Amino acid sequence: MKSAFMGNSETILQINKSGKSSARFFSPTMIAMNKFYVTKQGLEKVQAEYEKLRDFKRQKTMGETPNLLHSEDANPEYLAFQEDMSLLDARLAEYENILQNAELIQKPSKEKANEVGLGTTVICEVDGERDEFTILGSLESNPSAGKISNESPVGRALLGHKAGDLVTVNSSVKVSYKILKMSYH
Repeated sequence: MKSAFMGNSETILQINKSGKSSARFFSPTMIAMNKFYVTKQGLEKVQAEYEKLRDFKRQKTMGETPNLLHSEDANPEYLAFQEDMSLLDARLAEYENILQNAELIQKPSKEKANEVGLGTTVICEVDGERDEFTILGSLESNPSAGKISNESPVGRALLGHKAGDLVTVNSSVKVSYKILKMSYH
């Protein structure tokens, strides 16, 4: 079996004696070992997407894969297949990293139940108007649906505060949030 680097150094191409080939995508710099804070539903969604992609890859590689060479030139079908496999492998590696480093968002202990934390739904007064949002991990954040990330300027500033606190967020504009009410679900 021969190994060669194809394209950039992240795609390793292996060719066996019969001309069949396989490629592995590997990028150690892409995979960060961070914790991913998720709800049970968020984790189930990631697991389902991972399984779906893994099954898709299995189906795609079960059939006959194109040969590397077509006459004396590189086979365009093979190159397209390799590109698809590289992208698929990268996405699978991303999901594996998330699943290996996922931490479920839990209800806090009684001592911490009066502080804003992950999973907290907060009602704040901002510039005289009420605003409600839930603080989740970055994977599940969706500001238009009222879900903000714990890594966002507002989420990060509110963590650890209590009802009645006035929290000022310094981003492009200085905004003050008065925490009126909070709850865990």
